[in-house]
Amino acid sequence: MSLPILILFTFILNILFSMTSSIVSTNKEIEDESYKYQATLKWLSLCMEIFGIVMSVIYLQPMIHTPLLYVVVLLLVYVYILLSDLLPRKFANVHLNQFEKPFMSIAKGIQTLCTPFTFFLRFEVKKEQEDYSEEDIYEVINSGGVEPSQKEFIENLFEFDDTPVEEICTHRSEVVCLYLNDDKETWKKTILENRHTLYPVCDEDNDDVVGILDTRDYFRLDSIEQDNVINKAMDQPFFISQNMKADVLLKEMKIKKVYFAVLLDEYGGMTGIVTLHDIIETLLGEIQEDDDIDEPDPIQQIDADQFRIYGQADIEDVEKALGISLEDEDCDTFGGYILNHYGQIPDEGSHFKVNLDLMDVYVKEVKNHRIGQTIVQIKRNGEEKQNESTEKRNRD
Repeated sequence: MSLPILILFTFILNILFSMTSSIVSTNKEIEDESYKYQATLKWLSLCMEIFGIVMSVIYLQPMIHTPLLYVVVLLLVYVYILLSDLLPRKFANVHLNQFEKPFMSIAKGIQTLCTPFTFFLRFEVKKEQEDYSEEDIYEVINSGGVEPSQKEFIENLFEFDDTPVEEICTHRSEVVCLYLNDDKETWKKTILENRHTLYPVCDEDNDDVVGILDTRDYFRLDSIEQDNVINKAMDQPFFISQNMKADVLLKEMKIKKVYFAVLLDEYGGMTGIVTLHDIIETLLGEIQEDDDIDEPDPIQQIDADQFRIYGQADIEDVEKALGISLEDEDCDTFGGYILNHYGQIPDEGSHFKVNLDLMDVYVKEVKNHRIGQTIVQIKRNGEEKQNESTEKRNRD
């Protein structure tokens, strides 16, 4: 083989090794063993570069006077590395999708052939990494060096695998359902008024969920007769335990390709529903959509001893805001706590007052037999501070 052909062959091989090395560095399939492939390919590329440059100098030496030889060698090294290494790597990165499959096959073949000669390259020298505990990371983010939004995300991420889905679900009392006993016009009215994408379909009551109606399919139907809707726009429900953790549910939703789950308690009754949107908000915080209506803060302080509290307010949040202990383990919300002490289901639209040891509660709103807005007057030292004028103002 003549010297020019040998130089050209070496040049082409170096281009091949450089492009393969570049593609291997971005491939996820062999991510754990990438260093082995990279080491082998870089070693081969270096050998080709040295051999090609030496052969080129030998070939050009008789044609060049000695004083110019050093300049030519420097230029040759630069041009050779540029054309056989740097530019091929760049080209491979730009056209990654086209070259990835064939060049990965080449990389695996080269690695197999060179294994006996590169045995020492199998041993990876890893830097000793310092482990950081959750407490160490919390100390860093609480030191003030992290943006509030980033801090919230990190905290949510740590708490995510400990969060039961019951904490992030929409409770059954707030779930809008469709019932098989209702006619098509009732279904249509419910769907148009509430504007949800998915609705649980129940037989006799909320504990008997038989399907999930997808309104995207519903609105494409030529006929909204109930039988047609059930056959073409209703899917099987995805039931989960209310004690399942949020991270486990996210994995299950990904595997099953569902976005809506029905929570069941130990007796098989519906606790509530949870959507993929709820899980994302658990990680990222509340996501305000264009058509969302701003909901009032469930706990609002009016003055030192008077608060406006909505029934859906968490009982623990109420205790913190009021600075008192309500000591009722059976209730999760303030509305449930009030109903326990009221002793009966209130009539729709009724107003009433509940006198408790630590506070007086004036219920100003009842909707769907649930407590809405209330005015709470705290009693200090066992004395009522709510006088007649205050009570009159609450009724206005």
